[in-house]
Amino acid sequence: MHITAGRLRGRKVTVPDIPGVRPTPSKVRQALFNILGGVEGCEILELFSGSGLMALEALSRGAASVTSIEKERRIVAGFVAMRRNFELQDDWHLLCGDVQKELGHLHGRHFDIVFADPPYAKGISEQLPLWLDAAGITCEQLIIEEESRVVPVWPAGWTERQARRYGGTCLHFLGKEGA
Repeated sequence: MHITAGRLRGRKVTVPDIPGVRPTPSKVRQALFNILGGVEGCEILELFSGSGLMALEALSRGAASVTSIEKERRIVAGFVAMRRNFELQDDWHLLCGDVQKELGHLHGRHFDIVFADPPYAKGISEQLPLWLDAAGITCEQLIIEEESRVVPVWPAGWTERQARRYGGTCLHFLGKEGA
């Protein structure tokens, strides 16, 4: 896998060979960043980081910082090496642990974008907005990657602004109602 754009464009990313890790395809990553129209200066929170490609794409494209939460220690160890190799020590913040619990360490923070790619078929997607609310975390936009065949029902207070399907993947763009 390679970073598709920005200052790190073309750099190879080694994806961990761990069950359940499914990197977001380059087509979907490119489409997402085209929809966003730019992330320069943005503070981004990435949940269920997996391959780390979304964090690297965002930083490559000028995000001010990315905070990634991943529970698998072997994956986070790989992120530490990538962060050093790509000279991102000041910009890529890593938390290792259960996403719901780690969100508590970010209580009261505001992020421009929260991106989440939770394990499919576990019903986590619909809970994510509630987890953010419980942690007092606010964001301009919550983007959740889910299987295309799943039609989530979002909790009260959150509305889906758009959904984009790419083969078996769907990106759901959510925001707080009234925001």
